[in-house]
Amino acid sequence: MNNKKNILVNINKGYITHFLTMLNSLATNNKNSQFDIYVLHSNLDENDKYYISTKINSNINLIYIIMDNSLFKGAPKVKRYPYEIYYRIFAPLMLPESVERVLYLDSDLIVHNNIDELYNMAFDGNLFIACTQIRGFMQWFNRVRLGVNKHYYYMNTGVMVMNIKELRPLIEQEKIFKFIKSNGWRMYLYDQDVLFRFFGNRIKLIDPKIYNLSDRYITFYNMRNRKSKIDAGWVEKNNVIVHYLGRNKPWKDNYKGILAYYYKRYQIK
Repeated sequence: MNNKKNILVNINKGYITHFLTMLNSLATNNKNSQFDIYVLHSNLDENDKYYISTKINSNINLIYIIMDNSLFKGAPKVKRYPYEIYYRIFAPLMLPESVERVLYLDSDLIVHNNIDELYNMAFDGNLFIACTQIRGFMQWFNRVRLGVNKHYYYMNTGVMVMNIKELRPLIEQEKIFKFIKSNGWRMYLYDQDVLFRFFGNRIKLIDPKIYNLSDRYITFYNMRNRKSKIDAGWVEKNNVIVHYLGRNKPWKDNYKGILAYYYKRYQIK
């Protein structure tokens, strides 16, 4: 099994602490792996990079890739979702040719178990390995909203293994920007909408309870499964990645849920 792993992240100055906490959890629970961490950014300076270098584990190697935000001129942008959300769409064009597979990780998550199985999972002809947080009506609604058929699945882009080798020739910047500019009024989560619209029929779905567990998911799951609820013990034993989706963050005073423990366990201050 390959112990060298490529990890992709995109951050800005405001998320450095959470990024370091995520990296700490990843490195601590995967000590037999060496990680090349490709950091897509537009505003980190040398002081930021130095500070980050003083906080990382020995099995972490950081590779910074600066992004030119002029590339995204005209693309929708709102306060909660800055241009950084587009970076993962165009990452296949920015990563070195030697990178054929990468695991993208948001910074608002914790990897509290080994990721070998996830990272080395076969693509089976797909471009992404990821979870979906929605089902039924919402899958249908997103298909109608963005004009695709029943073979498309709306994925959560916070955790995804990307088939970079096959994606590279398929990323057509002009076509993607045209779609964004024409459909901005109907788009909600812009990066997820784009990846769904262009590649949603080539996603290998995996279990969100294991690889992308949020407090929101736990709430809805427990409402439907009263005899086999997810509790803290189940999470500790079975889960690999917890993800603090939306505004419910464990570093905020109004956080509600059972997953804050994992953030605090690995928190870098």
